[in-house]
Amino acid sequence: MGRGIVLLGVVLALAGCAEDVPTMKWSRPGATYEQFVAERAACVEQSRAQSQSFYLGGSRYGGKKDVLDSGSFLPCMRERGYAPDPNGYAAPPGDELPLSP
Repeated sequence: MGRGIVLLGVVLALAGCAEDVPTMKWSRPGATYEQFVAERAACVEQSRAQSQSFYLGGSRYGGKKDVLDSGSFLPCMRERGYAPDPNGYAAPPGDELPLSP
């Protein structure tokens, strides 16, 4: 029981250190929310396809499904005419993903 309490304490401490992931919003003149959602989904899929996991010396690298590769996602959105905008469209609720550094 003592280990369980210590483990719970560690988990709670780590959860308290977790940062909220900022929501990135986008806009493009004339784009509807439905267009944004469709084009964002295409960029998410492209980012995931370009960041497939690989193995080197028995260790797995890359391919995180819960993080977007900023090196492919950001250019994809810009190529589609979107620009970061704090007043723009955000990902649908539950579909938010943090960007890699």
